Amino acid sequence: MKFSYKKVKTEHNILPEFKKLLLAIEKHPHIHRIVPWRINRQQKWSSQLLFKISYPTTSWLKCIMSKGSTAQELFITCSDQNIDEVKHFIQELANNI
Repeated sequence: MKFSYKKVKTEHNILPEFKKLLLAIEKHPHIHRIVPWRINRQQKWSSQLLFKISYPTTSWLKCIMSKGSTAQELFITCSDQNIDEVKHFIQELANNI
């Protein structure tokens, strides 16, 4: 399946299990940019998909996507006045993966 992103920077590969989630996240009007970081190996292993918001700052959210022993950081930029709304929107979507 070919994915056509509008706000997701595709310089780095994206964990395939999260591509549909990123397409849904980028539809929020207050999200300006989604930047996936490098894919890394982690010590812990889980067969479940995990998406969590590590911490918000004034203009972006740092998130972690993981599956098995593979993890990827994700940075989502938005305006500071909308960060709580965006965070809630992302958490609702992530709960349904």
